[in-house]
Amino acid sequence: MQRRNLIVLVGAWTCAIGLMLAAFPGASVNADQPPRPGCVAVVKQEYDSAKRQNLLQNRFSSYATTGQLGRRSYWYCRS
Repeated sequence: MQRRNLIVLVGAWTCAIGLMLAAFPGASVNADQPPRPGCVAVVKQEYDSAKRQNLLQNRFSSYATTGQLGRRSYWYCRS
C-alpha cells in the first residue's frame, strides 16, 4: 500500500509541475522593454516613494511604468 501511495504522490507532483510550466510558458522571455532608451529598471518601493514625494516627473528625470495590471515594470528615466 505504501508503494502505491508513493507512485500516486510522484504522479501528482509531476502533473502539478507540468501544469505550471504550461500555464507560464515564457514569463521571463516576455519581460517588458524600457519605455525609451536610457531608462533603468527600479523596484516598486522606489517608484512608490517618488510618487509620495511628488517626484514622478521633474526637469531632469521621470519615472514610468509599463506592463499589464499585475505585471507592472517600473522605470527611472533621465531626460
